[in-house]
Amino acid sequence: MNEPLLMSIKTKYANQIFEKTKIYEFRRKSIGDKNCNKKIYIYSSEKDKAIIGYIIVDKILKDNLDNILKLTNNVNNKDIIKYFDNCDTCYALHISETYKFSSPIKLKDIKFVVPQFYRYIKFQEQIYKELENRK
Repeated sequence: MNEPLLMSIKTKYANQIFEKTKIYEFRRKSIGDKNCNKKIYIYSSEKDKAIIGYIIVDKILKDNLDNILKLTNNVNNKDIIKYFDNCDTCYALHISETYKFSSPIKLKDIKFVVPQFYRYIKFQEQIYKELENRK
């Protein structure tokens, strides 16, 4: 069994994901196909500073910027274009499911190093036990 993944996402975009108005998460690096169809916990990095839920990614698109923009219907999205500036390869994670916790796990309540992009949660870490109790 693979260790769970924790992904940092700016609060604005995390909220859009859980409101289901954003169905792709864009990344400069792949999270790997092994993370498809399993829980990926979301750390809302700016305002919330908390793990607010999890998503399921069912496929990862990999292509150049123009094709990623077309495939995800984001041709004129200036935020995505700016984010991928100078990237040869772009990734779009298709979000098939979301689950928002009724009470977020605040950073101040846990001893945990938050990733800039993503990191695996070790089974022996305290946060793993906390997340498993949130099923």
